[in-house]
Amino acid sequence: MNNDLNYQGSDLMLDRLPLADVAKEFGTPVYVYSASSIRRQAARLMRSLGTIGSLRYAVKANANPALLSLIFSMGFGADTVSRGEIQAALDAGCPADRIVFSGVGKTPEELAFALDQGIFINAESEEELAAIARLQTGAHVGIRINPGVDAHTHQYVTTGTEETKFGIPIDAAPDAFRLAMDAGLVPDTISTHIGSQITSLEPYRKSLARLVELRDSLMSDGIPVSALDVGGGFGITYDEGADFSVEDLQALLHRDFPQGIQLSFEPGRYLVGHAGTLVTRVLYRKRHATTFVVVDAGMNDLIRPALYRAHHAILPVTRRDSEPVLCDIVGPVCESADCFARDVHMPLPEQGDLLAICDTGAYGWSMSSTYNSRPLLPEVLVEDGEPALIREHGQ
Repeated sequence: MNNDLNYQGSDLMLDRLPLADVAKEFGTPVYVYSASSIRRQAARLMRSLGTIGSLRYAVKANANPALLSLIFSMGFGADTVSRGEIQAALDAGCPADRIVFSGVGKTPEELAFALDQGIFINAESEEELAAIARLQTGAHVGIRINPGVDAHTHQYVTTGTEETKFGIPIDAAPDAFRLAMDAGLVPDTISTHIGSQITSLEPYRKSLARLVELRDSLMSDGIPVSALDVGGGFGITYDEGADFSVEDLQALLHRDFPQGIQLSFEPGRYLVGHAGTLVTRVLYRKRHATTFVVVDAGMNDLIRPALYRAHHAILPVTRRDSEPVLCDIVGPVCESADCFARDVHMPLPEQGDLLAICDTGAYGWSMSSTYNSRPLLPEVLVEDGEPALIREHGQ
């Protein structure tokens, strides 16, 4: 959980600022981010993986322009999966030569745009390699390899097994690299990404071992692979406990990985996940077979609990002393899946009380929608205890 989120007396504070003050000034629901949390996570990544390779922020996690500018100012490049994300990265000050374009379904127009900008492309299929070659021979490219490793995360964010749509199976990799060379491309990078919200080192160890073996085989066949894009997926804790240890991954790479290969990493959630808090207001309570607390945020604002059954801690913005009860925290959207948490043990909030849904900085606003014709939420960045509106309501 965000270390900048804590109680001062009965008031929940974010970076020394009462969240109740943010709600009063900007309304609810509202996403609130801590700049100090992002800086802290960025520094941890730079001290560890940044000492052995380059770091690119996965823009899909949260593409707010103010957050992108903050992250790029700290030395990160960008991992993008659409023309829109490429443009957002460029607009936020990321140099084109520090942007990589990934994704399983790039259009010809997107490929042409990326090549014209001088952006590196990680191809995900043989037909995509052919499409790149038709646009520009001599282009340096990466090829995303599916290493056949189960990251043991949620099935919707597992991307490294043979059953997923991503990448080229490792057994087919040699043919894909030869195809790229025959087409006039320079396939000098093995790219991979085995999943999201990974908490164990073991999937990375297995994946890297297989990719090193592939690289050695390609080199012996005269295909000069000089770089490995490890991807991201580093998990954070949404309750008690520790985040994925990037220090352990650094040690593994120091110990077991051959020297002389350029490494790159693409964290997203790890940078911004803890930084975000969704502040929402209680509208109604319904005490029948189940006690429901109806809030003004909905699944269109934060879809992770409905989509993944993801857990987010929920805290009262002002603590009450009444006896805790079991309740479900639900939104106003016309779907039974519109539930942020079931069987929460907390003092029953009063109408008008504020609740904080924690660790919503990644895949929160970026996955939101206007379902039920509900407007997109405002976003606020808190730095040194001062709030600044970084996205208007409805934009």
